[in-house]
Amino acid sequence: MNCNTDELTRLKDSYKYINSNYETFKKYYKNQFVAVKDTEYFDNDSNLEKLVERITLSNTNKLIAIEFIHP
Repeated sequence: MNCNTDELTRLKDSYKYINSNYETFKKYYKNQFVAVKDTEYFDNDSNLEKLVERITLSNTNKLIAIEFIHP
């Protein structure tokens, strides 16, 4: 996948969104992987492989930030 500067900036912003809302994610999604696309919640799962499979099946062509939410 070739990424341009705008896509990488949006990905960085999505990770910032996760970090700034970590306590909220922790309240609802602890011990799970959370996916964020364009600074909006996209999906979650406790199994990373299943989450990536669903993301792949969603046929999105955007970069998605994925973070494990620790308790």
